[in-house]
Amino acid sequence: MQKIIIKNFGPVKDAEIEIKKVLILIGEQASGKSTIAKLIYFFKSLRKDLANLAFDLESDNVNIDIDSNFLYSIRANFYAFFGSTLHLPDFKIVFYYSLEKNKYLQLSLDASKELNSEFSVDFLNEDFKFTFKEYIKNIRNSNMINEGIGKRSYYDQKQIMKLLNEVFEFNQTSSLFVIAGRNATVGYSDLFEKYLFASVKNTLEENLNQPFDRKKQNIDEALMLYFIERVSRLKSFYQKSGGLPILVPMWIGDSKPEEIFKNNDANNKTKQVAENFLQKREERQQFLTRVITLINKILKGEYHFDNDGEKIILNNREKIHLHNASSGQQEVIRILQDIFMIFLEASKVLRIIEEPEAHLFPVAQKQLIELLALMVNYQPENQLIITTHSPYILTVFNHLLFASRVVAKNPAAEEEVKEIVDKDYWLDPNEFSAYSLGNESFPEDNAKYCESIFDNEMGTLEQNYLDTVSEMLGWEFNSLYRIHGKTFKRK
Repeated sequence: MQKIIIKNFGPVKDAEIEIKKVLILIGEQASGKSTIAKLIYFFKSLRKDLANLAFDLESDNVNIDIDSNFLYSIRANFYAFFGSTLHLPDFKIVFYYSLEKNKYLQLSLDASKELNSEFSVDFLNEDFKFTFKEYIKNIRNSNMINEGIGKRSYYDQKQIMKLLNEVFEFNQTSSLFVIAGRNATVGYSDLFEKYLFASVKNTLEENLNQPFDRKKQNIDEALMLYFIERVSRLKSFYQKSGGLPILVPMWIGDSKPEEIFKNNDANNKTKQVAENFLQKREERQQFLTRVITLINKILKGEYHFDNDGEKIILNNREKIHLHNASSGQQEVIRILQDIFMIFLEASKVLRIIEEPEAHLFPVAQKQLIELLALMVNYQPENQLIITTHSPYILTVFNHLLFASRVVAKNPAAEEEVKEIVDKDYWLDPNEFSAYSLGNESFPEDNAKYCESIFDNEMGTLEQNYLDTVSEMLGWEFNSLYRIHGKTFKRK
């Protein structure tokens, strides 16, 4: 299990958060939800920086001091994301890549207000560093022989990434921070998006070249850039396919599976392979059809992409250009496109999503969370982190957790529960964590700044927390109703 401890960083005064397969952060505005999510993204992205050391063929990376170079990379990226630390009070951030193995990276400030990074013992052990350098040598030698980076040894690359997965205790192949305000990639022209991309990229490059004391916090711009890059790739794919396709390979070797059965010379083993392939292809097509059906429910229409641009075809077959669609459709479409691609490519992913509920009706919020739960369950490595203001989001998660608990306590009830909540949406309570931040609206409860709202014994969210807002509104209404009643009595 992973864990992050934050003391005195930005709006986060004191937080200790377990990062499981699903993590939910809820709280008032400016309570620190996004700051925590961005810090998690930062620590999870450091694996890529160490990989870049291996694949930087212009440097003498065979003889580098891995510890010092990686520490330098951590500092450079932290400053690029969060700006100069000269103006900050002393803080402490500890990220446990494995709580069980006590494997962590700690960040704090030294006496000169510069970032100090400290690894746990044997985080990068000598065996790792030796093997890491050996694979680098193989890659460099392969490139020298084959004259070019395009000939880089695929095997050695895979081995390096395997090593890094073991060091950082995760093997997700794709990480994305899905920003709030994502409709910026929808509501404006392609030309505006290109200008926005160029402007953000230029801002980041300028900040990168600034001296330490003048660096600005640019993590929002960086996340925007990464998100625009992802959206650009998605749009390119969907433009070619015309929308959300059910793309399943149609070939085995040089023959179509259907043709193998017509070939009298084909042996039984070949026919069995073809039969298994056809069965899996059919199952996959059915699964993707199911995903598209759920996406269409959330969108209230079908997504298409033709020469005239992105459109949503409504139930009455009316076509609406995406930039004229509702704010909810614009906010959710990039999430849906990304999820579909995850299923299509069977990717192992980390997704951090800010306010998935933005501009969505509660029913659509429910359907979106169910789709995200399906994504989480699709691969054991998939991980989801959500920041939200919506009690509806929490309630849906609670139902998915409770469905799992009901069956765990009473296996005979499985079929009944499946009739109410699809089994593919059930969430394992052991792989779920949720925290409330801020809690300033409830001073009478002496609430802490950061509190877990997950009941480990029940395997669900704390009912008291779910009921708190309703109780506040109910108290106000009852008070008003009593006054209303007195008015009639006086008459």
